[in-house]
Amino acid sequence: MKLDLHIHSCHSRDASASPIEIVRKCKSLGLGGLAITDHNELKGSLEAFAVAREEGVLVIRGVEVSAAEGHVLALGVANPIARGMAISETVAKIRAEGGVAIAAHPDRFPSGIGVKAAKDLEFDAIEVLNGGSSRRANARARVAAELKKIAVIGGSDAHGIDQVGRAWTVVDAASSEDDVIQAIRKGQCSVGGRSRTVGEGVRYSLETFVGWLRGDMRRL
Repeated sequence: MKLDLHIHSCHSRDASASPIEIVRKCKSLGLGGLAITDHNELKGSLEAFAVAREEGVLVIRGVEVSAAEGHVLALGVANPIARGMAISETVAKIRAEGGVAIAAHPDRFPSGIGVKAAKDLEFDAIEVLNGGSSRRANARARVAAELKKIAVIGGSDAHGIDQVGRAWTVVDAASSEDDVIQAIRKGQCSVGGRSRTVGEGVRYSLETFVGWLRGDMRRL
C-alpha cells in the first residue's frame, strides 16, 4: 500500500485544500492511505479520519509539531502535542500518546532539525523523501537514516491539492492505522516518488523569504 504521510490542509495557515478534498485526491491518485499533518493542529486530521471508511481510504491521524529545534511529525496520535518543547520531550509525548515520532525534512532551512540531530537524537523514523525538499536534502536525510539504521518514510509535504502524492511511503498488507504505525516501528516500509524540482525550489525560497519578512516563519 502507498500512503502519503505528510500533507497539509486548510487547517494549516499556509495551505488551502479541505480534508475531504485531500482524501478524495489521494483516492483518485490510487493511494491507499494518507496522513494530514497540519502545523500544531489536529482538526484536519481528525476530520479526514472520520470519513476514511466511507471514502475507502486509510487515514493515519497526525500532526506536524513545532519543537524547539525544528519540526517533528507525530503519526498515530489522537490528542494535541504541545509546540515549543525540546525534541526529547516532544518525542516522549508522542510515544506516550501511542504514536511514532519522525524527523521531518531534517535538512531544510529554517524548519528542519538538521541531519546530525536527526541521526543523533531518538526518533522512530526519518523522513528521507519529502516532495517539498531538494534531491540533495533528501539524499542527506537518507544517509543519516542508513547510518542510524532507522525506519524511513516519504510524504509530499503538500500545501496545495496539486502537490498531493508527489512522494509516499510503501507499507505491505496494512488495513488499519495500527498496522502502519507498527510497520514504521519495525522499519518495514520503503519510500517512492520525487523531490521538488528546481523551479519548485525557487518558488519555495521566495515564499520562505516573504514569510520571514512578515515574521510568519516564527509561528510555524
